[in-house]
Amino acid sequence: MSLVILIAVGILLLAVTRSLLNYLSLVSTSDLIQRRLVVELRQLAYEKLQRLSFHFFDANESGSIINRLTRDVVQTSNFLSNVLLGLINVFITMTVYLIYMLNIHVTLTLAVMAIFPVLMVVTVVFMRLVRRDLRIFHKLNDTMILTLSENVQGIHVVKGFARQQQQINKFARNNKAVKDRQRRIFFWMNLFNPISGFMTQVSMIIVLAFGGYLVVLHDTDPAHSMGITLGAGLFVFVGLASQFASQIQDLAAIGGRAQEHLESADRVFEIIDMPLDINSPSQAVPLHKSRGAITFEAVSFGYKTGECVLHDINFDVEPGQFLVLVGATGCGKSTLLSLIPRFYDPNLGKVAVDGIDVRCLDLDHLRRNVGLVFQESFLFSNTIASNIAFGYPQATQHQIEQAAKTACAHDFIVELPHGYDTIIGERGVDLSGGQRQRLAIARAMLLEPAILILDDPTAAIDPDTEQEILTAMNNAMKGRTTLLVSHRVSTCRRADCILVLDKGKIVQQGTHDQLIDAKGYYRSVALLQQADKETKRLLDQPDRLMT
Repeated sequence: MSLVILIAVGILLLAVTRSLLNYLSLVSTSDLIQRRLVVELRQLAYEKLQRLSFHFFDANESGSIINRLTRDVVQTSNFLSNVLLGLINVFITMTVYLIYMLNIHVTLTLAVMAIFPVLMVVTVVFMRLVRRDLRIFHKLNDTMILTLSENVQGIHVVKGFARQQQQINKFARNNKAVKDRQRRIFFWMNLFNPISGFMTQVSMIIVLAFGGYLVVLHDTDPAHSMGITLGAGLFVFVGLASQFASQIQDLAAIGGRAQEHLESADRVFEIIDMPLDINSPSQAVPLHKSRGAITFEAVSFGYKTGECVLHDINFDVEPGQFLVLVGATGCGKSTLLSLIPRFYDPNLGKVAVDGIDVRCLDLDHLRRNVGLVFQESFLFSNTIASNIAFGYPQATQHQIEQAAKTACAHDFIVELPHGYDTIIGERGVDLSGGQRQRLAIARAMLLEPAILILDDPTAAIDPDTEQEILTAMNNAMKGRTTLLVSHRVSTCRRADCILVLDKGKIVQQGTHDQLIDAKGYYRSVALLQQADKETKRLLDQPDRLMT
């Protein structure tokens, strides 16, 4: 009785110890995965995104990028608990069982292992099938997320054209495609589990059949080297073989589960491992304060191989000059401007600032010397002051207000409920297009850059506000090189030089007075605008229309 009590107490202590170790293991694993790996992996991928060039974002949709930093990061981190730790546990257990089985009977152990290579072949085939479907699933899921994102951002367009039902149907189709592909993946996984289970049971049949033969052999000739006893031999071996077979089945199941994690890991590490094609060189030339001289030497550029958006661009801009780019939509004006701050590198030729190839300059220094106002202004969900000071967070309130006054934004800002501390909605939805554009101009002015790039900033501004901004910016442009995309003759008149682009080539170059007297695109645009003004003047004088 004392021995029984001692064994019972020992079993109880082992059970408590095992439960405690399982608890500590789960807590440690969860802490490692959720609080460290997920956070650090997502941060690492996000930091890499900030350094990747526009080529990556041109080639990948926003839905795919969002999925990679959310769902795929979690799936990659779960690889540790769902696959790696499981593999370690299975291999240790299999090794222990294998040693015991070999110690009992080597030939019978090899018979049990005979089914293992076949199961591995089946597993590899299954993994390839599932991996292919997982790739398609991820693409379909990315498309679904992109549809959602676009619909939320373009809700005004959707409602304005009464396309809600069509968008609902589109999302339903995308959602169904994801569901159908996921159902296919579940089919393969649910088919694989019984197949692997059946094959492991086949190994048990082999053990019982071959083991029974060995028992008979032992009973017939106890001295036979191949024989095995029934109790201490076959009975114990069958128990070990059963556990070993279940471990083999677990190993196959882990291999199946690993596919989703590996596919997600590929998508995450595609970002992390992607080379940086736009980066500061190892021996970068510092550019603390640029003079503002810009040179394009035989520059050609295309977004894709074999494509040519810009062809043999040559021009010089002296410090402090005002250059205007004119041309039809799609002729390459915005692309040309994007080469100056090195959003892209030219395929041929050289872009130089202060006589130094921009590819040799420190990238951060270069971009701090370039103020940018894009055609579509993007504002963050933050205070107006924070949006203006986005590029220069250390700016004082006085500096922020001066920049706003330069951009003719101060008056409407002070009329807002909380002035400069007013929090604007996502993408500046609370403001008008003209107000958003003026805040973007103020944001660029605050940097006091040597080079100012304005990609058609007056497109969303009424004529009166445009004149206010242009008048206010005259002082700001003094001593500062300014490149502006515009088609308005009133703006072009002020330029030191006008470049006319057509199909990626400079077809005209000169001042307003020079180009207005020459046949070409610029003269046509200028005359058309003058005709519009003449028509307006005649409409204001009905008596002249009658004569």
